[in-house]
Amino acid sequence: MNTSKGFKKILLATDGSEQAEAAVEATIALGRPVSAEVLAVHVWNLEIYKHNGLLDVEGRAEAGRRVIKTVATLREAGMAAEARICQATVDRVAETIALVAREFQADLVVLGSRGLSDWQSIFQHSVSHHVLSAVDCPVLVVRERQTINASEPRRVLVAIAGGDDVAPCVRAAIAAAPAPNSEVMVVHVAQAIFGAQGFTYVESSEEIQATMASALGILKDAGVKAQGVVAHTSPVADSVAEIAANWKADIIVVGSSRMGDLGSLLLGSVSHGLLHTAARPVLVAERVKN
Repeated sequence: MNTSKGFKKILLATDGSEQAEAAVEATIALGRPVSAEVLAVHVWNLEIYKHNGLLDVEGRAEAGRRVIKTVATLREAGMAAEARICQATVDRVAETIALVAREFQADLVVLGSRGLSDWQSIFQHSVSHHVLSAVDCPVLVVRERQTINASEPRRVLVAIAGGDDVAPCVRAAIAAAPAPNSEVMVVHVAQAIFGAQGFTYVESSEEIQATMASALGILKDAGVKAQGVVAHTSPVADSVAEIAANWKADIIVVGSSRMGDLGSLLLGSVSHGLLHTAARPVLVAERVKN
């Protein structure tokens, strides 16, 4: 993804649930200003439909109705949208989404925070986190419905750490703010690492200034109005969520520190924390290529 404003090819994972409806609205808000192409995909599981008393043919019909309804909503909003239905076991839902995203060459994947298919299974397997592990492009995870007008300026909060994390994170924020006069707030939480004898590393003021200057410079070059804030409180996810709420951010963008396995993601990840603490949609930037 470059520093152009807007995502042009969006894969929307949907199942017709309340969370998926919120993801549809977020897709319209992000995609309509730039005439994005949307592929709505529904991943269904035969065992879940049987558990709910439906036969195979009924399950397919229900899946078809859900994704067709989603496409109709997108088209009514003036977007180019197509549908696809895929079948997968619960443990391969994220893998299926990732495969379709690569085939579609998506530059953004959008899904509801409780994932797809059976809710109790998704709570255990965390589809959204598996998707983050499986794809390289940005992923927008939506928990609740938010009133975001596609044609109005957007308030995007981007939380940055430093180093290689800055550029992809800021590029995602630029793409999430396509409407004219949108604003970006750059939040950097000063880092302190505990060691056996106390603090072993405290980020210096020079390092903080360099990180902020790098982020704000990219935004300035892209013609995006921006401001910066340095926070010194922990935990990081709670601090970022509080700032976003006070500033009335529409979307939170966070860096792409995605581990290769779910267990790593669950251990102190800021992205993971925000997905569970922030009511606002969370956009996880593209994966940093090493």
